[in-house]
Amino acid sequence: MRKTALMLGAALLTQLSGLAFAADLPVYKARPPAPAPAWSWTGFYGGANVGYGWDQRDVGLSIGTTDPATFAGFLDDFRRSGSVPQSLSPSARGAVGGLQIGYNWQTNATWLFGLEADIQGAGIKGSDTQARFPQFFDATSTSVEKKIEWFGTVRARLGVLPAPWLLLYATGGLAYGKTGFSFNVTDPKSGCIADATLCATGSSSSVKVGWTAGGGIEAAMWNNWTFKAEYLYVDLGSRSVDIAAFTVPAIFYTPTTDFREHIVRVGVNYHFNAGPVVAKY
Repeated sequence: MRKTALMLGAALLTQLSGLAFAADLPVYKARPPAPAPAWSWTGFYGGANVGYGWDQRDVGLSIGTTDPATFAGFLDDFRRSGSVPQSLSPSARGAVGGLQIGYNWQTNATWLFGLEADIQGAGIKGSDTQARFPQFFDATSTSVEKKIEWFGTVRARLGVLPAPWLLLYATGGLAYGKTGFSFNVTDPKSGCIADATLCATGSSSSVKVGWTAGGGIEAAMWNNWTFKAEYLYVDLGSRSVDIAAFTVPAIFYTPTTDFREHIVRVGVNYHFNAGPVVAKY
C-alpha cells in the first residue's frame, strides 16, 4: 500500500513539473497569411467586343440642272410642287463586333491613362423609299440606302479608380471607316425608257476619317480578365454626289448625308501584367 502511494506521488510530481516547464516556454503565434496581391491595371491588354450601332441622319436631296437657261424656272416650280422628296430617312442600324488592344499606365491608386485601338466589322445599314407624281412626268419611286461596312478607332483613355478593381473612363480620338450610300429613281410603271422620266441611279463609297468620343466602365472579374461596357459617338463626316437623270440629261440629283453613329458595346479584356489574383470586392 505504501509502495503504491509512493508511485502515485512520483507520477503526480512528474506531471506538475512538466506543466511548470511548459508554462515557462515562450508562446508563438501563427504568422498571418500574406495579403492577396492588389489588382494592377498597368500593362498591355487585348480582347474582343460585340454591340449595336445606329444612325438617325437623313439623306437630303436636291435637284439641279446643267442648263439653267432652259430649266431654271421649271426646276423652281418642280421643287415647290413637292414632286421630288427633300429628304429620305433610311434609319441605318445593325450589329457591330471586333477586337481591341491597348496599354494602361496606372499613375497612382486613383488615376489611370491609356491608349487603345480597335477594329470593328459593322452591319449598320438602312433604306427608305418614297413615291412621287411629278407634274408633266411619269410617276417616280425614289430610294436610298446608306451603310457602314467597317470602322476602327485609335483613342486615349483617362480613367478614375473608385476601387482597385473598378475603372470609370472617358475616351476619345481618331475614327475611320468605310461608308457608302446608293441612290435610285425609277419609273415603277413603265421603267426608264420613256422620254418624260426623271430616272437616275448612282452610288458613292470610300474610306472616311473622322473622330470619336465616349466613355465606359471596366471591372476586374477573375484572374487577369476584365469585363467592360462602353458607349462611343463616331463621326465619319458626310458624303455627297451628283447623279445625272439619264433620260433628261440636263437635270441631276444631289443626295447628301452625314455618318454620325451611336455605338454601344460590351467586351472582355485579358491583362497580361495584372497578376494572378484579383483583390476582393
